[in-house]
Amino acid sequence: MGKASRQKGQARPTGRDGSPSSRWLPVMVFVLCFGAYTLNGDTLVGGDQEASMLFGVNLLKHHSLSLAPPHAPGAFSWELKRAPGDHVPVTLTHWNNKWNALYWKGQLQPSLPYFMVPTVRPGQYASTFGIGSPLTVLPVYAVLNLFTDISSNRSAWWYGAKVTASLLTAGAAVFIFLAMRRFVPPLPAALGALAFGLGTCAWTLSSQALWQQTPYLFFLSLGAWWLVSVETRPRAALYCGAAFGMATLCRPTGIVPAVLVGLYLLWLAPPRVRCFPGSAPDGGKGGTDQPSAWPPVLTYALGGLPFAILLGTYNTYYFGSPFVSGQEIVAEWLGQQKGITSVWQTPLAEGLAGLLFSPSRGLMVYSPIMVFGFIGAVLTWRSPRKFAPLIPLQITVLVLMVAATWSDWWGGWTYGPRRLVDVGGFLTLLMIPVIIRSWSARWMRGVFAALLLYSVAVQVVGAWTCNVVDWNNKNGMDIDKPEYRSRLWSLSDSQIVYYATHFQSARASKQKVIKQYLKNTTPIVVPHIAGEPSP
Repeated sequence: MGKASRQKGQARPTGRDGSPSSRWLPVMVFVLCFGAYTLNGDTLVGGDQEASMLFGVNLLKHHSLSLAPPHAPGAFSWELKRAPGDHVPVTLTHWNNKWNALYWKGQLQPSLPYFMVPTVRPGQYASTFGIGSPLTVLPVYAVLNLFTDISSNRSAWWYGAKVTASLLTAGAAVFIFLAMRRFVPPLPAALGALAFGLGTCAWTLSSQALWQQTPYLFFLSLGAWWLVSVETRPRAALYCGAAFGMATLCRPTGIVPAVLVGLYLLWLAPPRVRCFPGSAPDGGKGGTDQPSAWPPVLTYALGGLPFAILLGTYNTYYFGSPFVSGQEIVAEWLGQQKGITSVWQTPLAEGLAGLLFSPSRGLMVYSPIMVFGFIGAVLTWRSPRKFAPLIPLQITVLVLMVAATWSDWWGGWTYGPRRLVDVGGFLTLLMIPVIIRSWSARWMRGVFAALLLYSVAVQVVGAWTCNVVDWNNKNGMDIDKPEYRSRLWSLSDSQIVYYATHFQSARASKQKVIKQYLKNTTPIVVPHIAGEPSP
C-alpha cells in the first residue's frame, strides 16, 4: 500500500469542543497544577539544579555561557598552595585583587564541582547539564534582578528557579491536555493531564526545582501537541521541529524523539493536510483537503535546524566536537572514579524491575495510574493507522527505558523513579487508546479514579516532606552503597511509608535544610576584576 493511501486511510484526530467549559479546561489544569506545585512554599535544594541557576545568573550578569572560577568563587572548593606539598583549604566569601593575583599565579587552586565541566578553553568551565535550563530561567531572573541583586540574593536565586520550574511543568500538563483533546473528550483529557501533572514525580521533582529535565518535559509535551496537529495544520511541523530541537538543547536524549518524529513525518510524505474553513490557500469555506507546499519532514527539519546549529556550535566551541557534550565527559569521569568501565552496566531485566516495581523507586508503586499508558502502548498497534502519531512517542518511551541499565538505576538520592520522569508525558498520551475503548465503562472510570487518587497522594507526601536526604541516608544507610541497596526492595522500610509515617518531622527537616541553603551570603557570581588577565 502506498504512502498516500496509508495516509488517506488514517483516522483523523477529533476536533476541539467549542463549549465554554471545554475552553476553560486547559486554564483549570494549569491553575490546579501550578497551585499544587507552589502551595508548599518550598524549593528542592541540592546539587544538580545548581548548574541551571548558576549559569542562568552568569548568563544574565556576564553574558556568557561559560564561567571562570573567579566569577563564581562560591561554587568551588579552594586550596592555597603555600609551598610544594603544603596546601591549605581556603573558604572564599568574596573575590578581590589579592585572590585574583594568587589565582592567576596558580597558587590559589579550585576544586571542580560535578555540575561543572572543563572546556577546551583554558580557564573556562561549562555546565555539565547544557544550556537549555539556563536559557529558560533567564527571563525570570532578569525580572527579579530589577528588584534585587540576583547574584547575592539566595532566596531570589532558588525561588526564582522554583517558579520557573512550576510554570514549565504546569505548562507541560496543559500541552498534554491539548494533545489528548485531539482524540478524546474534554473530561478524560483533563484527567489524563492531571494524572501526569499531579500523579507522577513531575510534581515532586520537576516542578520543585529547575532540573535539566524540567524544561525538557515542557518542550517534549509542546512538541507532542504540535505532532498530533500536523495533519490538520500545515505549519505544525515547523513548530514541532522547534519544540523537539529545544528539548535536545535541554537534554541530549532529546535526539531520540526528535529523530523518531522526523522518521514518522517522512513516512507521511507526500502530505495532504486538512484545511479548516477560511484557512485554505483559496480562502475555502468548507475545509477541503489541500496539498502542502512542503513535505512535513522538511518543514519539521527547518524548525529544528536553528537549535541543531546552536547545539553543534556550542559543543564544538567548548568541547572540541559537535558530538561531545558536558554530560558525556562527566559520565566518563564518574565512571573512572567508581572504577567501572561503563556506566551502562546494570542488567536490563534487573534495572527495569527496579524502576517499575521497587517499593522505593518503582513507577507502578509511585504512579500506578501510568499502567494505562503501558496498556495503551499495546493497543496502539491494534489500530496503527488511527493512532499513528503516538507510534514515535511509544518507541521513544521504549528507547529511554534503557536508563534502567545505568550503573545507579535508582537515581541516587531522590524521590521515586527519577530515571523515568522523562517519559511521563508520553506515557500519559499513550493512555488515549485505552480511554477511547473503555472510558464509557463504569468500572474503567472507577479504576482510573482510584489509581489517580493514590498516585496524587504519593506525590503529596513527597512534595511536602522529602528533602532527598532523610530516607536515602537514614542512620547512615546510604542507598548508593552496595551493602544498603537492598533497602530499595524493603516493604517495611520503603520511602513512601517512611515519609508518610514521619510526615511532621520530615517536613521540619526539609524546611531546616532549605534555610541552611538560603542563609549562605556568598555572592553567586562576582563582577569582573579590574586588570584581570584574559583566560
